[in-house]
Amino acid sequence: MKRRGIRGWALSAVLAALIAPSVARSQDLGDVGSQLTVLEGQTAQIGQLATSAASGAARQGPNYQERFADAELLYRLRDYARSAVLFTDIVENYANTPAFPQGLYLLGDALFQAGDRYGARTRFRQVLDHANEPVFRPFVQRALGRLIEIEIALGANDEESSRRVEEYFRRLGQIPPSEIEAQTTYTRGKFLFLRGTPDLDGARQAFEAIPATAPLYPQARYFLGAILTVRQEYPAAIEAFQRVSQLEADGPDQQRVIDLSILAVGRLQVERESFDAAIESYQRIGRNSSYFDRALFEQAWAYIKLGDAIRAERALEILAISAPDSPLIPEGKLLWGNLLLRTGRFQRAQQVFQEVRDQFGPIYQQITQATDRANPELYFRELIRSNLQVFDASSFLPAQALAWVRQEGGLDNSMRVISDLNTCRTYVREATDLIDRLNAALNAPSRSHVFQDLGRARQRVWQVLNRSSQLRETVALAMDRGADASNVDLQGIISQRRALAAQIGRLPTDDDGLRRRDRQADNELQTLSQTLQRNQQRVDGLEAMVVAIERYLADPSHQSATLDRTTLQTELSQQRAALQQYRDRVTNIRRMISAARSQIGPGDPRYAHDVEVRAQVRDLVAREVAALRAAGRLPAEAEGLLARLDRLDQGIEEADGRINTLVDQRVLVITNQVREEESRVAGFRERLGALEREAEDVVGNLIQQQFRQVRLQFYQIVMRADLGLVDVAWEEREEHNNRARLLAEEQNREISALNDEFSEVVEGASAADAQQLSGPRQANPDAATAATPAPGQTPAPTPAPAPTPGVTPPPTTPQGATQGPGQ
Repeated sequence: MKRRGIRGWALSAVLAALIAPSVARSQDLGDVGSQLTVLEGQTAQIGQLATSAASGAARQGPNYQERFADAELLYRLRDYARSAVLFTDIVENYANTPAFPQGLYLLGDALFQAGDRYGARTRFRQVLDHANEPVFRPFVQRALGRLIEIEIALGANDEESSRRVEEYFRRLGQIPPSEIEAQTTYTRGKFLFLRGTPDLDGARQAFEAIPATAPLYPQARYFLGAILTVRQEYPAAIEAFQRVSQLEADGPDQQRVIDLSILAVGRLQVERESFDAAIESYQRIGRNSSYFDRALFEQAWAYIKLGDAIRAERALEILAISAPDSPLIPEGKLLWGNLLLRTGRFQRAQQVFQEVRDQFGPIYQQITQATDRANPELYFRELIRSNLQVFDASSFLPAQALAWVRQEGGLDNSMRVISDLNTCRTYVREATDLIDRLNAALNAPSRSHVFQDLGRARQRVWQVLNRSSQLRETVALAMDRGADASNVDLQGIISQRRALAAQIGRLPTDDDGLRRRDRQADNELQTLSQTLQRNQQRVDGLEAMVVAIERYLADPSHQSATLDRTTLQTELSQQRAALQQYRDRVTNIRRMISAARSQIGPGDPRYAHDVEVRAQVRDLVAREVAALRAAGRLPAEAEGLLARLDRLDQGIEEADGRINTLVDQRVLVITNQVREEESRVAGFRERLGALEREAEDVVGNLIQQQFRQVRLQFYQIVMRADLGLVDVAWEEREEHNNRARLLAEEQNREISALNDEFSEVVEGASAADAQQLSGPRQANPDAATAATPAPGQTPAPTPAPAPTPGVTPPPTTPQGATQGPGQ
C-alpha cells in the first residue's frame, strides 16, 4: 500500500514535469495571440491611412492661417526680411484666401521697413489696384501714405514723380476725412513742406490736424515751428518749439524731436541776439543725447558773441573730452585755439593747434596716399570688391574721417547699396542651402518624413514590424523547449537566433521609443555642431588678430623703419588664405550636419540595420520551424501563430509599399518644383553678379569722390591748424618785440635821468676847478650876462673836466637812445 502511494506520487511528479512546460508555453503563446490581434488591427488602420493619403484627403501641411501667423509674428518682432519671405508665399500661393489683402499690405510694409522702397512701392500699388474691393478698404489710405513717404525718401522732383503724388493726393481726397489716419495726414503735410515749392499753408493745416494722442504729434508740432521759422516769425516759432520741448518723450524717436526743438529754440534766440536765452536753451540738452556735441559747439559760439571767452573755452573743452569722435571736434579745437590766442595764452593755444595737427595730419596723409595712386579708379573698384561680403568702412577709413563722410551722407548711400547687395546675396545663399537640404532630404531613404502624414504612417509601419519580430522571437522561444538537444544543426540555428534576441528586444515599438532614438541621433549631431562652433570661434579669433595687425600697419602713426612691411603683408595674406580655407571647411561640415539632421527618421542607416536584423530573425525562425517539423516536434499552436505573423508582415509590407509609392509621387512633384526654384535662383545669382560688378564701378566712383571731399576737408583742417601755429608764433614775436620796445624805452628814461644827475655833478666840479685855478676874484655881473646866449645863438661849449683816474665818464649821448628796437 505504501509502495503504491510512493509510485503514485512519482507518477504525478513526472506528469507535472511534463505538463508544466506545456502550460507555460500555452500561456506565452496565448499572450502572443492577443498581441497579434492588436497588431492586425493596427495594420488595417495603416492600410486605411494609406488609402486616404492616396486620395489626398489626409495630406496635411501648414495652411495659410499658420503661415500668416508665422509671418505676422516675425513682422511684429521687426524681423522684416524673413516676414517678407513668408508674406510673399502667402501673396503668390494663397491669393484666393481671406489672408491675401492684409498679407499684401504687410508685405509692402515689411519691404518698406527693410529698406526695399522699390519693392514696397510695387506692392502698395497692387493694393491700390484692389481699392474698389471692400476687403482692401482698410489698407488703401495706409498704402497711399507709404507711397508718399517713398516719393519723399527717393527725393524725385521730376514731372513723373509729381504726377504720381498728385494722383495719390487725389485718391486721398476721395476718402472721408473722418477715416483718414494720423499717419497719412502727417505724411501729406511732410510732403507739402519738403517739396521743391513748399505749400506752407497746406502743410500747416495737415500738421494742425494731428491729434495730441497720436504718436506723431511731437513731429507734427515741430514742423509747425519750422513753418513759422521759414516765414521768419521768430517769436511764434520759439513759442512753438518750446511747447514741443516740454512734451514727455515716449520713445527714442520722440526724444530726438524734443532735442531738435531745444536746438531750434537756441538757434532762433541767437538769431534774435538773445544770447543768454540761447545758452539757457542749449544747456537743456542732456549728455546722453545724440545732439549733445552740437549743443556744446553752438553754446560756445553764443558765449563768443556774448563776449564771454572763458565760458566759450570751457564749453569747447567739454566737447573735446565728452565727444572725442564727434565730427565737430576739428572745428571746436580750432575755435578753442583761436580763443586762447586772443586771450594771450600762447603756449596753451600752440598746444591745441599742435594737437589738431598731430591728430588729423596723418589722416590727411593716408587719404592723400589713396587718392594719389597711379590708377585710383582701379584702386577704389578693388576696394569695393574686397568689401562686398562685409562692407566695413572702418577697414579703409580712419574713425575721424569716417565721421566726416557719414556727416556728408554719401557714405550711407554707398553702404545702403552694399548692404542691399549683401542681403540679396544672403537670400541667394540661404535659398541655395535650402535647395541642397531639400535635395538631400528628398533623395534620402528616409524621405517619407518630409510629409507629415506619410511620415507618421511609416513610423507606425516600423512599430508594427518591430513588434512582429519580437512576437516571432517569443514564439521561437516557446518552440525551443521542444527542440532535440542532440540535433547539432538545430541548436546552431537556435544559438544564432538567440544572439540576435537582445537587438530584437531593443527595437522601438512605440512613439516614445522612436523619439528617443531620433533624439539620440540629434544629440550626436548637436555635439558635432558644438565642436564645429568652437573651431569657428578659433577661426574668428585668428581673423581678428590679422585685422588688428593690418590696422596697426596701416596707421600712419605707427610708421617705423625697423618694420619689414612687405614680409608682414605677405605673411598676413598667407594667413588670410589659410583662414578662408578653414572657413570653407567649416561651412561644408555645417552643411553636412544640417543634411544629416534632415534625414533622421525611418529609413536612415539605423532603421536599415533594423531591417537586416528582422530579416535574419525571420530566416532563422523559418529554418527552426522546418527542422522541428521534420522531427515532428513543431507545436501546432506555434505554427498557427507564425502563419498569422507571416500574413501580418505581408500585409504591413504591402501597406508600406503603397506608402512608398505615394512618397515617390509626392517627391517627384516637389523635385520638379525644386528644380524650377533652382533655375530661378541661378538666374538671381547671375543678376546679382552683374549688379555687384556695376556696384564696383558706381560705388567705387562715389567712394572716390567722397575721399576727395574728405581729403579737401582735412587739408583745410590741417592748413588752419598750421595757420594757427603761425599766428601763435607771430603773436609771440610781436609780444616779444613790444616787450623789448618797452624795456628799451624804460632804459632810455633811466639813462636820461642818470645823465641829468651826472651833468649837475660835472658842472659843479668844473666850476670848483675853475675857481681854484683863477683864484679868488670879484664876480663880474656883466660877464655872467655875456655868458648867457641870446635867442638863436649857440652857447659856448663848457670845457670837460679832467678825467679821474680809473673812472670812465658816461657818454653825453647814450648809445641806442635815438634808435628803436631792431634798427
